[in-house]
Amino acid sequence: MEENPGSVSSPGTFRPIPLENRIASVFVHVTDLRRAAEWYSRLMGLPILEERLNGGPVYWFDLPGTHLILDSNTANRQNPEWREEMMPWFMFPARDIDETYRYVEERTEPFFEPERHGTMACFNFRDPEGNALMACWTAGTSAEEAELPAQSPILSRIGGVFVDVKDMRTAARWYTGLLGQPFDEHRAEQPIYSVPVARGAALLLDRNRHLNGETFTELFYLETEDFDAALAYVRRQRFRLADEPRHLHDLSEFALLDPDGNRIVVAQMKKRS
Repeated sequence: MEENPGSVSSPGTFRPIPLENRIASVFVHVTDLRRAAEWYSRLMGLPILEERLNGGPVYWFDLPGTHLILDSNTANRQNPEWREEMMPWFMFPARDIDETYRYVEERTEPFFEPERHGTMACFNFRDPEGNALMACWTAGTSAEEAELPAQSPILSRIGGVFVDVKDMRTAARWYTGLLGQPFDEHRAEQPIYSVPVARGAALLLDRNRHLNGETFTELFYLETEDFDAALAYVRRQRFRLADEPRHLHDLSEFALLDPDGNRIVVAQMKKRS
């Protein structure tokens, strides 16, 4: 009998998973918070919000669907029990942090027990490839954010998040199982496996770097509706291109390097005729 998507089954029972099936936020780990905030704001044509540069360790963009968090990790590094390998790639929303912790503990190794900070609680854990992830609970719910007005042909919207993997079958089974989604045996043979999510950024397990022997990684992609205008914009603004633009059968893309060397992709999906 097939497992019901969005639930965990045990003999004779079905129960909803305590994680929401979406990526709430993506993390970019930076060394200079202001420099990074100015770079990403300029890329997306957004104003700098000075109140978010008040000495705290993070600067965040309330992008529609999936937020973007720049993290300097200054607070984390003051904790003697914290390690660099704990830096998360992205965050899943938790409906109940304690239930989520028990749920995740059955599937992998959490780095630490839930930390509670007023109206939020979170913990980090690893996937089968060693990538660090976060589960986070916050009090109350927020409405879906509208598209932000911007002065850039690069949209202030994260289209997809990449997870580099070597063993696609194991990774795809793990992520689909974690989120209560069906596993597709056929798609696990492909170099990219898109894990079904309810909304927000796509969750893309990517084996291309492993297959091609590439040493870099790509964190996520921002969308554009005008590839040529986006490319002209980043060249005019003197952003650093990682390599030459590529035109594939289903998309056109180029990659940028942020001030910390993080590789960010800008992509336009081609419309199917």
